[in-house]
Amino acid sequence: MKALRKLRMLSRLRSGPGKSIFTRSQDQLLDLTRQFVDAPTPTTRIRRATRLFASIWAIPNDRRAVVRLLLWIRLLEQNPPLRHDFIRAWDEMLTGFDFVPLFTETGLPSHHTLLAEVVRRLFQRLLPSARDEHDTARLLAAVFSNSSAVTRFLQHDPFVFARLVDVFTLPDHSSAAERIRRDLRQSIRLLSARVAGRGAGSAIRARGSSPAVEDAPFYRLPFITETLLTTPSPEARALWEAALRRCYDELEQVHLHMEDRGVSSALVYDLRSMEATLKRMQLLVAADAEPPESDTDPPHLVLRELIETLLSGQRNDVRLGTLVRENLNLLARKTVERTGHGGEHYIAHTRADYWQMWRAGLGGGLLTVFTAALKMRLIEQHLPLAIEGFLIGTDYAVSFVLLQIFGLALATKQPSMTAAALAGIVRQNRGAARWSKISEFAADISRTQLAAAISNVIAVCIGAVAFEKLWTHFFRDHYLEAHTAQHVYQTLHPFNSGTVIFAAFTGVLLWMAAVIGGWFENFLVYHRVPDAISQHPVGLRVGFRRLRRAATWIEINAAAWSTSIVLGYLLGFSPVVARFFGIPLDVRHVTLSTGTLALAAARFGTASFGHGWLYAAIAGLAITFVLNLGVSFAIASIVALRAYNVPPSEQLQILIFLIKEIFRSPLSFILPLQETAPSILNPQPTTPSTD
Repeated sequence: MKALRKLRMLSRLRSGPGKSIFTRSQDQLLDLTRQFVDAPTPTTRIRRATRLFASIWAIPNDRRAVVRLLLWIRLLEQNPPLRHDFIRAWDEMLTGFDFVPLFTETGLPSHHTLLAEVVRRLFQRLLPSARDEHDTARLLAAVFSNSSAVTRFLQHDPFVFARLVDVFTLPDHSSAAERIRRDLRQSIRLLSARVAGRGAGSAIRARGSSPAVEDAPFYRLPFITETLLTTPSPEARALWEAALRRCYDELEQVHLHMEDRGVSSALVYDLRSMEATLKRMQLLVAADAEPPESDTDPPHLVLRELIETLLSGQRNDVRLGTLVRENLNLLARKTVERTGHGGEHYIAHTRADYWQMWRAGLGGGLLTVFTAALKMRLIEQHLPLAIEGFLIGTDYAVSFVLLQIFGLALATKQPSMTAAALAGIVRQNRGAARWSKISEFAADISRTQLAAAISNVIAVCIGAVAFEKLWTHFFRDHYLEAHTAQHVYQTLHPFNSGTVIFAAFTGVLLWMAAVIGGWFENFLVYHRVPDAISQHPVGLRVGFRRLRRAATWIEINAAAWSTSIVLGYLLGFSPVVARFFGIPLDVRHVTLSTGTLALAAARFGTASFGHGWLYAAIAGLAITFVLNLGVSFAIASIVALRAYNVPPSEQLQILIFLIKEIFRSPLSFILPLQETAPSILNPQPTTPSTD
């Protein structure tokens, strides 16, 4: 009580003798309201309205803003003549406003060119763009000029919001109410035409389900919308909602047909824009409808949702962070929308697949012995950086392509469809079901890659010893020099070298190679390169059947081959490019590093087992495996979750759930305990589209 009295005394001292801070604020609000009411011209009234509302929502102190709002609401509620004059002035001002740009542009994607949009938003931050005097967004931009003002409005208590709506409510047949209703319906018409226009694009029609244009949901939407607006009735509303559901179903169909038709950034942008436009139409149609008659419906629910959507959209339209995040989501959506074909054998879902991975890993380990041996010989030559990077990258690329040709496996190599498979789980499931599916998928990858790693290590160790014995027998000398072998031990130490950083960096390269491989396959499919090959006129001489076989082979192997080649050159060139810029960066891949370690250990023979550096290097290999697999899978998961706007809170819940599953059933991440159907990587074929 003493503290409260001191606070009141302090308020009186700050606000002057005889007046409290509340009285002073109320007098100021009364003066601003009367200035708005008595404005002689429309331009002056808009300027004074901006000053009045900004004095409530645009002040920096949240608590003070709430107090001022409640004071202003009470001022109008307790002064009927003032409220009558305010409603009259408010009606006259809104009558001259144009609401169509606010309803149809604010918060809706308008540009998919990143650079142009960045320049536009920078100019808006430095010098707000000139708006027409009668543009409603001009008033909102002036009042809600910062994020805190928008957030403050969005967080209003429902009771306060209801009182605020009552203050601003116009008579049903006022000129401003008629203007808003007319502009709202014009906006609905414009948005339906926009959806129809984007839906008429060739990329969407080729992936849709309607063979005839007149039967397409996007084409029919404007006609049904016009019927709803001209002759509103419950039956017309039901027909319109059914048409809207068909549009959503058609968008889902287009998403499904991306699997066999490919995807582009422009197509993903169009789909996202159409989804946002349909949601905006739903809000506008609900706002145009009669208020709910049921007492159980929350009051002003639709109106509040519409206002919050517009204010949030207006705030996001000028924020660079939002633009960058949206474009990252757009890129992520493009990256994961299409599954592809290559690399299915890298994820084993059944016991047969699991043991096949063991056999493939053994073969991959033997081949890696020669890859590692050639790499070490190239390093010993001390060639120029560019030549060394090219030759080592070629060594890796040829080895990885041979692995693909013979169906062998390399540990931690990520298939091109991993992110897409995760995206399919995210898109098709919600809540605990989504978490469980992701956990099952992670377990499949974990035990498959663990089998590949163990079999790689066993084979590469045996193969390295055999290679050293054969080399010594035929050439009477060790394959590696002593200093080279010692250098291998030093570079694999988990603490005295950069193994941890290099292994994590290699995980990034593994993910990048998978993305590029998927992109290349998508490029071929989207531009119908296999079809172009099969239809080439050269078929008259070599035979169209041969061309069709070649086209099929390219479509099936494009992702796997491109991933292998790109990964090879990324691993080969990254260290030499980093050295060129003076950056001490290297790569550490578990199988390739095991190959070099095995060759170095074979150089010293059984004496290696008596030294601690051998076991330190083995520990470095274990860390390398965890980081190779963990980083690449983590990035793929983040990309898939970002593509479908999964909030960070749920991402954390998924991580916690995954960790709990590892402790609850660790064997499921090591061994295939039961047979599972490969439903994610081998989806049911979709209905072929007709064009």
